[in-house]
Amino acid sequence: METQTPVPWLRTRLSVQMFLQFAVWGAWAPVLGNHLNHLGFQPEQIGMVYLTAALALMISPLIAGQIADRYFATQKFLGISFILSGVFFYLASTVSEYSQVWWMALLAMLFFGPTLGLANSLCFHHLQDARKDFPIVRLFGTLGWIVAGFILSAWLKLTDRPIGDCLILGALFSILNGLYCFTLPNTPPKAEAAEKFAVGKVLAMLKDPSFALFSFIAFVLLVFATFYYNFSGIYFEDGLGLTKDQVPLVLLSGQVMEILTMFILAYMLRKWGTRFTITIGILAWGLRFFMFSLVEPRELVLASQIIHGVCFAFAVAASMLYVESICAPDVRGSMQAFLAWITYGLGMFVGSIFSGKLLGAVKGNWHEFWQIPALGCVAAAVLFAIFFRARDTQPETPSQP
Repeated sequence: METQTPVPWLRTRLSVQMFLQFAVWGAWAPVLGNHLNHLGFQPEQIGMVYLTAALALMISPLIAGQIADRYFATQKFLGISFILSGVFFYLASTVSEYSQVWWMALLAMLFFGPTLGLANSLCFHHLQDARKDFPIVRLFGTLGWIVAGFILSAWLKLTDRPIGDCLILGALFSILNGLYCFTLPNTPPKAEAAEKFAVGKVLAMLKDPSFALFSFIAFVLLVFATFYYNFSGIYFEDGLGLTKDQVPLVLLSGQVMEILTMFILAYMLRKWGTRFTITIGILAWGLRFFMFSLVEPRELVLASQIIHGVCFAFAVAASMLYVESICAPDVRGSMQAFLAWITYGLGMFVGSIFSGKLLGAVKGNWHEFWQIPALGCVAAAVLFAIFFRARDTQPETPSQP
């Protein structure tokens, strides 16, 4: 068992970091497609720019997890990564040619990508009861996303500036978070670990059929979730007729509901278990896509954003907690990095290509576009519910002499 030295104001300090982490993402991710659409990019090109995030998350997290688990303090790695990503987010806001935007976005995400899994692993390293405390800490990430959306919406309304300012706002939050990370509790690498390569220990877990199924379903879910992340903003503007300053507000309304569901996530996991909770989360994604496919009445489509809380908390956050519950302490960084790789990396890589090509093929027919992820999520939920068997305990770790 690991012994922890009490850290003053631990949850508060971790919550501030999580707030800033998702303020970075919430500033640009929901409306980047709108910015690219205003620049005249085609659907396939928009998908390819979003693909840079997935490509970066396929390259950097596993390497970063190995470094944090074996060689470098996590909080220092986070600080450097956030500062460098902020520089490239800003540079991306200064260019308008497709190739220039693509490369700046890729470089920004190569440094931002590893922070998603490593911020989680830092929390799990220090929190005494992750199932109880992590949902509360992660809740502040949702608040960060919401605040960033409000700031951007107010800025666009007051100044009539282009929506591309979302990248400048993301850069500011990223650099601020980088500086703050250097003040976080020290999270040293497990230099004494028996196995040199933490990622090998993680990949060996794929021999467990249920973990292999869990990883596959997580991948499939993010393939279809990419439809929402990449094109919902454009859908609200071009398909439903919202103005550019209204789009961030509608998108972040889902995050408001996320706050409520994060409060009950720990209860759901205790009461119903991992399988039932994640199944409900996947079905919620399918239901929202189905409501998007209706297109009319507009009020009903917009109201479907209230489902987002269930989508995220019961599917995505519950998956993070499940991965933490079954991994050994010396591979926390690599395990969370693997989850980020299989979902926000490989899943969104495939989803970015698929969704962009599909929207081009259906020529802007939003009804047909949203039906595909709706059916895919229902199929994934059924498969998960039937065949997944949770293992809710960590493997034993030999005590050190």
